[in-house]
Amino acid sequence: MRLLKVSLTLLVLLTLATSAFTQTATSSLRGTVTDPNGAVIPGATVKLNSPTTGYSRTVTTNDSGEYQFLQVKPGTYDVTASAKDMGTSTRKGVQLLISQPATLDFNMKPSSTTVVEVVGTAPPINTTDATIGNAFNTQQILALPFEGRNAVEILSLQPGVAYTGNKTENTFDSRNGSVNGARQDQTNITLDGVDNNDQNNGLAFQGALRTTLDSTQEFRVTTSNSNSDAGRSSGAQVTLLTKSGTNAIHGSLYEYNRSSIGEANDWFNKRAQLQSGLANRPPKLVRNTFGGSIGGPIVKDRMFYFFNYEGKRQAEDVQVTRTVPSANLRNGLISYTCVDDPACPASGIETLTQAQFASTDPNCTTTCPWGAGVDPNILAVLQSYPMPNTNSALGADGLNYQGFTFSGAFPQRLNTWIGKLDLNVSQNGNHRIFVRGNLQDDTIADPPQFPGQPPNFSTRDNSKGIAIGYTAILSNSLINNLRYGYIRQGRRVAGISDQHHVSLRGLDDPQGFSRSLFVDVPVNNITDDITWTKGRHNIQFGGNLRIIGNNRQSTLASFFSASTNPSWLDFAAISNTGGSLDPGAFSLPAVDASFGNSYDYPAGVLWSLREEGVAVGGFNMSLAGDVPLGAGLSSSASVEVATAMALLSHARVELPLEKVATLCRRAENEYVGAKSGIMDQFAVAGCVSTAARRV
Repeated sequence: MRLLKVSLTLLVLLTLATSAFTQTATSSLRGTVTDPNGAVIPGATVKLNSPTTGYSRTVTTNDSGEYQFLQVKPGTYDVTASAKDMGTSTRKGVQLLISQPATLDFNMKPSSTTVVEVVGTAPPINTTDATIGNAFNTQQILALPFEGRNAVEILSLQPGVAYTGNKTENTFDSRNGSVNGARQDQTNITLDGVDNNDQNNGLAFQGALRTTLDSTQEFRVTTSNSNSDAGRSSGAQVTLLTKSGTNAIHGSLYEYNRSSIGEANDWFNKRAQLQSGLANRPPKLVRNTFGGSIGGPIVKDRMFYFFNYEGKRQAEDVQVTRTVPSANLRNGLISYTCVDDPACPASGIETLTQAQFASTDPNCTTTCPWGAGVDPNILAVLQSYPMPNTNSALGADGLNYQGFTFSGAFPQRLNTWIGKLDLNVSQNGNHRIFVRGNLQDDTIADPPQFPGQPPNFSTRDNSKGIAIGYTAILSNSLINNLRYGYIRQGRRVAGISDQHHVSLRGLDDPQGFSRSLFVDVPVNNITDDITWTKGRHNIQFGGNLRIIGNNRQSTLASFFSASTNPSWLDFAAISNTGGSLDPGAFSLPAVDASFGNSYDYPAGVLWSLREEGVAVGGFNMSLAGDVPLGAGLSSSASVEVATAMALLSHARVELPLEKVATLCRRAENEYVGAKSGIMDQFAVAGCVSTAARRV
């Protein structure tokens, strides 16, 4: 399947005071130059200089004594102001943070005075626009502790953020955070001014490309009141900037290790271990993060490089709980509560033997090859499950369905490469180009279905991206900032099953039947922002074009499936219907109404009910004649059985037994001597008896 989505946003803003461009990951500085009496000084010269890269810009104050530097790359600068008949005032170490408008005023002294002041940072209070949020510089990013060293998770520290943490399994509910009540997929993450949103999951705190802490120069989160240039969504605006090289060579080597020493055991895992006579052993939890970075000049003041590699090795066990048959159900005995029936035992629980269960199946006579009641073939399937060790499982009733909990291996091997080149095309840096590339190589193995089995899924992520930016200061009143970004999210989720599948309603599968999914999501993003200053007015306008592709391949629809689902019967139930398998209809204690599903589901399993089926592959089903298999389909036992089940499921009418039975017997003949799994044995054995009972 291939989908294409194009998003185009045109942004036009006319204001009296310029705000920082969130989308392009820049900053701005403005202020007023006054004399000792507080009077403004028109025509004063203000120079912005970066001693680490040689970049400099010079502007003059207007009639109101105001100056401004727009579309400035975040970093540390020296700012110098001078005026006729006045001295020179220099502020050193002024930090301009990403997407954080800064204000720095100068009060000049007489010409015989020179003032040098070390500032460290511009005043943090934003008096320029109404955006609410915080910016973090390199020192803060490296000093603050982060789980997994993910810089984007700084978002969780902001006021108005609700964070539930990253979940191991988010198939049914991927919400992991909300900002001021907005949906999580409304968070907009940009890296170096281009889109970095996860188009697959829309997670609030995770971009498509992983950003390491050592590669992040600055970071800002705007939680509300973002400007129109911020882009496409109503949620938080997360803006990150990748480090650049300077005239000095800087680097780092690091390693962070978290071992299992002193690790406490999971309560459920400890209980299951002790009940099974095993040692109290906590799940494995070893996380090792290591890497290095280096940056420096290629040509002094003109061309710079930066490179970062980070690896993560995680040997971790997660607690897995599956629903399994109880010891009684494994032997063909089914129990239920019957407190409202006079014939109910004093314990309030009735347990039916195989003979009693067979007595509730009077319609199965000579037409049932396996006899009435419990299908002997299903017992082999039930006995392939491990013995239960807990009652804490989804759907566990403590009588027929119980739980099995264990620590499943969840290893991860993550690699991240990030490189960046910066070029000052002109000597003064008025024309600048950067190129940044990202590459990931991740391998993740999900926990197995049960101990001793292979991982249910093996995931390979080789996402990659490139960004190119060109900033042109055409004049002090006209600046253009052009960015292009390309991200290709590549994810290969390999399942372990190439078989057709019959699931047992209410029970987890005895082995993994996971399917494969291959996803490629290419995203092209072009942004262009222009700032034009006319007198005291600033006009900002630009465009943001995103082209999103969605390429997917899956084996999910490549196999047949069916389920022992009583909900598809005429009354969507078995108990208290007065029909077959209803104990109350055959002089046995009636099933308590509150226990209905807890009886119906295991009864359908023991009876080998196949009432719900999904048939795929492009064949035709005919009630009037034979059921032909389509071209390209093999006549395997599983295909034949699934076809018969699909007939039973979709027809919902009485069918001639011989037509369905013929199909089932063909399946049985195909099965003889074949190397089929235990679920195939169950499917073949119960096919004819299901057809007989259905018709």
